[in-house]
Amino acid sequence: MKSVVQFLLSALFLIAQGVSFAEQAKTAKSYDPRKLPMMQDAIERINGAVARRLTKEGIPYNVRLNDHVFLRRIYLDLAGTIPTHDQIQTFVRSGDPYKRTRLINELLASEDFVSHTYNYFADLLRIQSTVPGEAVRLDAFSYWLKDSIRQNKPYAWIVQEMISATGSIEENPAAGYHLRDTGMKLDHVSFMTKIFISKDITCAQCHDHPFEDWTQMDYYSLAAFLGEMETKGKKKPSNRTGNKNKTVRVSYTPEQLTMRRFLRSWKFEVALAKKQGVSYVREKAKVQKDARAMRDAFDGLITDSPYSVRDSKGLSLKLPDDYQYEDADPGDEVKPKVLLGTVYSKSRSMPKREQLANWIANTKNRWFALTIANRMWARFFGRGVAEPLHDVAIDDVPNPELLKVISDVMQDLDYDLKAFSWVLTHTDAYNRLATQVTVPVKQDYHFPGPLLRRMSAEQVWDSFVTLMVDNPLRYRTAGGLSLKAVSNQDEAISFVQELVEKKGVKVRKGQSLKPRLVLLDSETGETVFRGDEALDATDAPSMQRITTGSGKEKLILVRASELEQPSPPGHFLRRFGQSERTFVVGASNLAGSVPQVMELMNGFATEAIIRPDSMLFRKIKNETNTFKRAEIAFLSILGREATKSERVLLLKQLHGGKDQDMGDLIWALINTPEFFFVK
Repeated sequence: MKSVVQFLLSALFLIAQGVSFAEQAKTAKSYDPRKLPMMQDAIERINGAVARRLTKEGIPYNVRLNDHVFLRRIYLDLAGTIPTHDQIQTFVRSGDPYKRTRLINELLASEDFVSHTYNYFADLLRIQSTVPGEAVRLDAFSYWLKDSIRQNKPYAWIVQEMISATGSIEENPAAGYHLRDTGMKLDHVSFMTKIFISKDITCAQCHDHPFEDWTQMDYYSLAAFLGEMETKGKKKPSNRTGNKNKTVRVSYTPEQLTMRRFLRSWKFEVALAKKQGVSYVREKAKVQKDARAMRDAFDGLITDSPYSVRDSKGLSLKLPDDYQYEDADPGDEVKPKVLLGTVYSKSRSMPKREQLANWIANTKNRWFALTIANRMWARFFGRGVAEPLHDVAIDDVPNPELLKVISDVMQDLDYDLKAFSWVLTHTDAYNRLATQVTVPVKQDYHFPGPLLRRMSAEQVWDSFVTLMVDNPLRYRTAGGLSLKAVSNQDEAISFVQELVEKKGVKVRKGQSLKPRLVLLDSETGETVFRGDEALDATDAPSMQRITTGSGKEKLILVRASELEQPSPPGHFLRRFGQSERTFVVGASNLAGSVPQVMELMNGFATEAIIRPDSMLFRKIKNETNTFKRAEIAFLSILGREATKSERVLLLKQLHGGKDQDMGDLIWALINTPEFFFVK
């Protein structure tokens, strides 16, 4: 390959409070173009490892992809949705010999890639919108993860930040990783090993593993790295006490101290009045009342945050009361020890949790590299080089050479997931038709092409939204600012306003704001949705905000990444197998079901697609020729033109291209198995 166009930086990026659209767009990053020679070499190494195994087994590659199949696959794999009619037409008609690489570059740099990749990691990390069982929202964590993907932070860096994070969700959003498993420290460790190093040690939590070398002591020794960690907030002593002779000083971080000084200044009240659009002189009492509520909310964050990740020296992990092995007694304090190898020498002086982060996500940790490389391979090929993904046994790998190569490539590329995705989508195996026969999990598979895959629930939903609205990513979840990100007065006020809402502080008589989903318009910065309430938005299409079906069912027509995590029971996403975000293994479901059939036949999402104001139906109505109308439907939904036999059938069924006929055709195409599978 002699030329590659640099990534087109996506301008689609959430307009957060106080940060301009242009400024945020600058943070979107692609892979470093200096890695390109290494990436091209990686393609050859992977191709060689696959080809040698296929030759040895006497298996030919599958047929090469044509433009239509490639386009639909690459959109679903990188953008998480089917392409639009116009995108298909532009691509297929192009005579550019490098158009596939150009498209891959564009998609990797898009906000669609951020949304789709977030869905994958949200499932893997079991992300929920609130702390389980509590009304404390974790949107800031989701926002931080999306922004990390957008900036193309190395995966190792992301994982290290999560494991070592300290503070409240408002101060350090990465702390949401630990807050997700508040009160579940031992289970939290088990999830870590499955996700990050492909080792399932769950059984060893209660007893020595019956089939592996892991002992219960091994389990507790690893968990001991989290022995000092606490996630429940602990009230700090206040400067104001009942004893006038006793003053307890509170220790503030520099960011906390700067914010506290500003909130107690006259400048804060004046700036608040300006932001509210009122006269400070005329509305002084009202402004001061709101200012007090905001100060109280901030003091609550500092002195009585309900959830905060921190390490308390003196705490330790002890063996359970029913510990029954001879190497220690119940109640004994456990010393930290890693499962494989040793703690890296440079991290021995670090706090325990940082030692754990530096061991798991160390760029030299071969198990860490193998795990994410194998997981990424499975995303694009329908199966990992090694299975199961959460518990890899090296001795059972069908192609050890391929597993070693992709692990090496991940390390060589410094855990750059965009660069790694670029490599995989350029391999010979990826650019072949999917194997369309069932291959049992226990049967070796050597990748003459990807396996036939059904779309995930998120891909199905996002594809529906693509057919319904002009800009599926217009509305984004408001993740808010973190305290560390506050850099001016407007941002400071926005930060404490969010605290007021999140903590349910009363800002008016009889009114208490409960934590709830908030959506912003990425084009205007306005709040368009809060809870189940749609708000007025400038030039915003009414269909996109809240759409009500004949059964009074309400749907917000935005990407799955911007909805509640996970969606509530009964939602389209849950019916199509979205994970409950409780488990890592088998959490999402790709099996068909009767509720899915009923949803497609009679559900509101299908009904909404054939409404006159849906994007697809408007596209069809702009065309007068009956067969061209039908071609728009075929290209938009299935990504291809109608076959000869289908044209004959259309000739019999279409009567002048009436709207009713077009609606029936759209319904029929959406209900075909072809729509739901990645060929």
